[in-house]
Amino acid sequence: MLSIILLTIIVILLVILAENSRRWNRKNLPPGPFPWPFIGNQSLLRRLTREMGCQHLAFWELARRYRSDLIMLRLGAHDVVVVSGNKAVQKLLNSDDFTGRPWNEFIKLRNMGVRKGITMSDGPEWKDVRSWVIRTLRTLGFGKRKMSDLINDELVQILENLKDGGVKRMKPLIAPAVINVLWTLTTGKRLHEGSRLQYFNELMERRTRVFDMVGGVLSTFPWIRYIAPETSGYNLLVTVNNELKSFLMEAINDHKKKYVPGSETDLIDMFLDEMYNEKGSKSVFTDDQLVMILLDLFIAGLTTTATSLDFLLLHMIVYQDVQRKVKEEIATNIGSDKLPELEDKSKLPYTEAVITEVQRMWAVTPIIGPRRTFEDTSLESYSIPKDTPILVNLYSVHMDPELFPNPCEFKPERFLKNGIYQPDENVLAFGKGKRRCPGEALARSALFLIFIGIMQKYTLLPVPNQGPTIVEAIPGLTLSPKEYEVYRVGNNLLQINIHEYRS
Repeated sequence: MLSIILLTIIVILLVILAENSRRWNRKNLPPGPFPWPFIGNQSLLRRLTREMGCQHLAFWELARRYRSDLIMLRLGAHDVVVVSGNKAVQKLLNSDDFTGRPWNEFIKLRNMGVRKGITMSDGPEWKDVRSWVIRTLRTLGFGKRKMSDLINDELVQILENLKDGGVKRMKPLIAPAVINVLWTLTTGKRLHEGSRLQYFNELMERRTRVFDMVGGVLSTFPWIRYIAPETSGYNLLVTVNNELKSFLMEAINDHKKKYVPGSETDLIDMFLDEMYNEKGSKSVFTDDQLVMILLDLFIAGLTTTATSLDFLLLHMIVYQDVQRKVKEEIATNIGSDKLPELEDKSKLPYTEAVITEVQRMWAVTPIIGPRRTFEDTSLESYSIPKDTPILVNLYSVHMDPELFPNPCEFKPERFLKNGIYQPDENVLAFGKGKRRCPGEALARSALFLIFIGIMQKYTLLPVPNQGPTIVEAIPGLTLSPKEYEVYRVGNNLLQINIHEYRS
């Protein structure tokens, strides 16, 4: 028994010495805590995350402790670099050296086992596919009048659902609107209201919840899925993935049956045109590619747009003085007799500032990535070895007091100068560089049009004796507001017959 204990101690010591030797031999690596054998820094990160309340604050605390914008952690079997601070983050986002994506077991799960799509792939195929998606979306009206009209059609439906007043939850009204806009652009028709729309929305929400819940464990210890497939959440993720893929393939197969060359009107039709006319057996235009493109678009659309809108409306409930200013600006500059248009942005500088301030304080994805280095490179005088996974702490930029004085204070006026809205390049809600969110045009348009439309028609109040009275978020891979209800009352100053909108 004693010999086994001694042997175990010797093995542990040898592993520690090997780890120290490895790090000593690789000069200029970012600083970080000592990685223990087998578990690395996972225990430390979990403890810090509990103490700080969320992972992005834990990363920022480690950057403070080591007095470095770059820190290196051992998570599972891999070293991971976490980048904080405006200077380092901006350099990274604008550099081609950091546009790769790692291909670990967690990302394989996220991507249903295929290195396809526009979010979690890289290399020449990714560049071609991303360029094709952006061109196609523009052809279909992405960022143009057609998309605005689609959003306003959904806005009318939201207003219809709100008109009977009383206590409401806003997220279930917003998410279907975003889904229907994307579904129309990609498939040519709405999912409408009803069981199919509800099922798809639930699928996307279930997937988000499961990834938030088990992502860290499966990412750090991918082997756990073999030992505890149920308790680790692995089986649940696979089940949800299969359901989601089946749902999307149903729409794709329906398009294949009805496809007529030369009559393409949506993204799936245009993809099929490429698929059927592509030469060679190694075509990038495959069913798996199309499924992942659709999934990437819906994840980006729902995560960024619906959740940002949810945060935005929650702020109106908590900050009644801000809501009053927004409503006064809308009433004065565009009135209430028509649906809002994107051209109205220049007339509503304070409202634009409110939207930007909410996105600054509550970035839906406070940690973006992971990125991967294609070759040995450097950042901020530190060496970054080839294929190193990198996480980017956007929160550290958005809450930097040197960039945004009193960053914890909700202050839309920080984006106004002489009454004119001043965008700030340090607000990175949609990323930057070649990995910038391809759904940015939809997100910005939907945020503006739906928010203005609701503010035109309704006043949002906290539920009497219940609240909410403060803005609170649920931490995870993404941030979302804690569930809240709103007491919706008609806006006496802006009496609108929403049926007039349809004419």
